[in-house]
Amino acid sequence: MTGIEGVWIEFLVRAGATAFVVIFIAWAAARFNSLVGGVLVGLPIVLGPAFFFMTLEHEPPFVAETAAGALYSLTATQAFLAFYIIAAGRLSAVGATLAAAIAWVATALPLAFAPHPLPAGVALFVLVTIGLRIALKRFVPASTPPASASRWPLLVLRGVAAGLLVGAVTLAASGLGPSLAGILVSFPIGFCAILLSLNLDHGAAIATKTAYAGLVGVSSLAAFCLTLATTAGITAPWAGFTLGLGASLVVTALCGLLMRGRPALR
Repeated sequence: MTGIEGVWIEFLVRAGATAFVVIFIAWAAARFNSLVGGVLVGLPIVLGPAFFFMTLEHEPPFVAETAAGALYSLTATQAFLAFYIIAAGRLSAVGATLAAAIAWVATALPLAFAPHPLPAGVALFVLVTIGLRIALKRFVPASTPPASASRWPLLVLRGVAAGLLVGAVTLAASGLGPSLAGILVSFPIGFCAILLSLNLDHGAAIATKTAYAGLVGVSSLAAFCLTLATTAGITAPWAGFTLGLGASLVVTALCGLLMRGRPALR
């Protein structure tokens, strides 16, 4: 397989995975509840394919460094969710999404050019996550109205559009160094499409509660990136990737059980 073929295969896989996750999670959050959507969105369905092909095409040190950069970018994802939670009840669906995206860029760019030691990245993510969960609780509605019927044609269209955008990011990231690549592949395109769809189709309250649950759900992505960054250079390449996926699944399950058993955390 040539390098060009590999990039286009990655384009198709990531685009397809993103389209699926946007459609499925937007439906699940409306059909079941925002907790389900917020927890599931942390699964590495989008990041996983990116690092699968990266593991296939690059040396372990590059993969480890990119995963470390991606871990730092998840702090920017938390900033994205925070600004969305604050803005959703005050701006239009599109306006809230744009405000959150601007917050992500403003946070991610400085992190992209900073050193990426893993202990500091973990500490930063944990402190930001806990702080935002406490500070933003007052912006989350206590109850939500019943979800309306899903608008499947529009939902599928948004999912496909998000998938194509992720594919385009894949092509752009392929020529960058590990730090910038890790930041770029972590841009929350899936969150943008999911929250926009929920807000437009079911209202700001459901979208806000999903974003608030997502602050915890992102922990599974952090577990994936941390495990991969730690093991990529010291184990067989695919062993590190598999361990990262396993860690992500375990954290997702724990987050779901913890939040389900303790309503105060929702």
